[in-house]
Amino acid sequence: MDERTLRVLEYAQIKALLAREAGSTVAKERVEQLSPSTDFEVVSHLLAETSEARALLDEEGSIPLGGVHDIRESVDLAGKGGVLEPDALLDIAATAAASRRLRGFLLNVRDDYPLLAEYAGQLEIFRDLEDAIDRALTGEGQVRDDASPELVRARQRVRSLNHSVHTRLEAIINSPAYRRMVQEPIITIRNERLCVPVRSEFKGEFKGIVHDASASGATLFMEPLSVVELNNELREAQRREQEEIRRVLARLSAQVADLAGSLLMSLEGLAAVDFIAARAKLSQSMDASPPQVNREGIIELSAARHPLLAGKVVPIDMRLGDGFNTLVITGPNTGGKTVALKTVGLLTLMAQSGLHIPSSEGSRVAMFGQVFADIGDEQSIQQNLSTFSSHMSQIVSIMRQVQPNALVLLDEIGAGTDPSEGAALAKALLSVLHSLDARTVATTHYGELKAFAFSEPGIENASVEFDPETLRPLYRVQIGLPGSSNAFAIAQRLGLPASVLETAESMMGAVRTHLDRGIEQVEATHRALEAERLAVDQQRSEVERLKAEYERLTADLQARRSKLIHQAREEARALLEEARAEITDMVESTRAALREARKRDHRGPGPVEIKRAARERTARIEESVGPPEPVEPAPEARAEPARRSPRAVRGRPGEEVWVRPLRQKGTIQSLPDQEGDVEVQVGILRVKARVTDLEPLPEAVGSAAPDSPVAQIQTAKAQVSPELNLVGQRVADAIYELEKYLDDALVGGLAEVRIIHGLGTGALRSAVGETLERHPHVADYRPAEREQGGAGATVVRLRSPGEPPPAVAPDAHPDPAE
Repeated sequence: MDERTLRVLEYAQIKALLAREAGSTVAKERVEQLSPSTDFEVVSHLLAETSEARALLDEEGSIPLGGVHDIRESVDLAGKGGVLEPDALLDIAATAAASRRLRGFLLNVRDDYPLLAEYAGQLEIFRDLEDAIDRALTGEGQVRDDASPELVRARQRVRSLNHSVHTRLEAIINSPAYRRMVQEPIITIRNERLCVPVRSEFKGEFKGIVHDASASGATLFMEPLSVVELNNELREAQRREQEEIRRVLARLSAQVADLAGSLLMSLEGLAAVDFIAARAKLSQSMDASPPQVNREGIIELSAARHPLLAGKVVPIDMRLGDGFNTLVITGPNTGGKTVALKTVGLLTLMAQSGLHIPSSEGSRVAMFGQVFADIGDEQSIQQNLSTFSSHMSQIVSIMRQVQPNALVLLDEIGAGTDPSEGAALAKALLSVLHSLDARTVATTHYGELKAFAFSEPGIENASVEFDPETLRPLYRVQIGLPGSSNAFAIAQRLGLPASVLETAESMMGAVRTHLDRGIEQVEATHRALEAERLAVDQQRSEVERLKAEYERLTADLQARRSKLIHQAREEARALLEEARAEITDMVESTRAALREARKRDHRGPGPVEIKRAARERTARIEESVGPPEPVEPAPEARAEPARRSPRAVRGRPGEEVWVRPLRQKGTIQSLPDQEGDVEVQVGILRVKARVTDLEPLPEAVGSAAPDSPVAQIQTAKAQVSPELNLVGQRVADAIYELEKYLDDALVGGLAEVRIIHGLGTGALRSAVGETLERHPHVADYRPAEREQGGAGATVVRLRSPGEPPPAVAPDAHPDPAE
């Protein structure tokens, strides 16, 4: 990029803002080296990284980057065999810890932020080095006493000798014999020797070595001869202490040298993430957004703001490259033409540097191979250049270098010389740049350029808005309309006599006057239309808001309805499961009661009491579940089933009926009693039922529909296994399973089943035999054939419906309490 262009567009100030956001000196170096890239893939990747980091900061609040130091010189010194100072080692430990923390953080968010997570591969963990430095050094950079066993002993020796020397010196300075000789009762150090301050007049009397004197010469710092030997031992002990400290630091430095490559790679990774985080923080501070970069030379900025302007900044909209490649901006001074020019250029440079730009989401920025800007007056007294010459020199330089796919920004093109010549030069320059397919934005006051832009295809007019009532610029760019200088309006508002204004208008010529007035009328019409457009946009926004609110409420209502339906279904399902469990429990209880009654010679509740209890439990279940909701039957199910008959039950013994509560076929055994109940034989059970709960069977029971209860009972046979394996079960559990299995087998219509009990100790086989002996469903049983299991299995023949139960001796049912 052209260095002068970077300077006039104030790119360095953007880098200064970016450097403030960087946390480490290595990241600040990257900021200093930053320059706009012309590689589309590189720019796209940089912007994607910035966007990821911005999203991460918005979500998490921060990225752990504390503790990063520039350790390159220290690592290099250690690699050359040098011994590092404690402060350098602490910086290395802090940087190693930063690498560990950032690596863990990035790996935790790698699913949502994959580009940033890639840097985790550069960040290594140096736990051993961290621990070694932490064990050897304090946070203030002092070597710990226990850094090595030798250092422990050396420092103990130093403390002991230091105490001895101090004790002896304190005895001297507090002694009556020496008190008059001592200037002050203190112990001081001179030339690394412990001394006492002695008055100079007692130099001959005080036996010792002079190490120093005060500036006035009145005080001598003397080492008493009695402590010279102790001081010598102390100095030797201190020397050994320093040697051991150096050995500790050398050992740590060697560890750093072994990890030099990994440490430097991790530092690069930390610097890279810190640099990306700085770009994201700058995006936050500017309330910026990621631009959409393109190779087609299209610039489309929406609500763009110059990033270096302070205070309330009026955003502008700018377009270039789509329908026209050259834009000519006209308007009064201080109207914002130059700011618009700089905004386009600086935001382009920022985007090509991987930075977000202060504009609305979706703004488009082109990738340019060259960016040139001639903005401002850079007169050179030394070179004796005027304003025109200064501008023209820069334009000449631009024209020598410019290529297609370049962005050229020209402020006050052709100014500083004769207007007619300047306008001609400006039109010629714009024509050449346009023919080169460069993207050009130029500002001017020349009226001829307005007509030129109207007449040339691919060149468009634009203007900055100006309020003639308040004489204030509005800083908004209008594309498609040329601007007026508003010189007459400003002069009139400032009080210039009307006669002067009339004379000036007459001198301009009728054509020019009509043109300017026409432009002013067009601007007024445009402002009115813009106001109407804004009103329509506000109404549209309100409609969109109301529509969104309606859709939200509708979705919320639908969600609540679905939730209520789901809850109702879950509650109904729970009630149904509870009812099924109650029914299963009721059936098991009834079976258990019947078995208990058989065991106790029918002592206890009889069939009538059991049936009454079952009815009560059924009523409770119906009460808990509630009445069923009416359901519209399917068309094919609306007809009455074939087995239903319009005839009433006669209630005579021998009549075959359908027992609705049990959903079973039965035969009436007695006439109705006073309560309207009859006894019905259902399978092996004899129950009482109300006549109203009975239905006569149709003529052909055998042709019942497949889904009728009769068909269900017949198909139950296929669902009951012809054998039961009890091997491995305890006797009590096995007998319970056996009794339940015999009930199911009889209902399932099986004539013969096999019970596998194994040989074992014989306890299970005996218990099975005793149970079969007294069970009412069993007609007879026998050991299985050899190929069927032999003595380890028993074949049982079940009693047919008309077959009487086997006779059981009274003692065949032992008391369970025995």
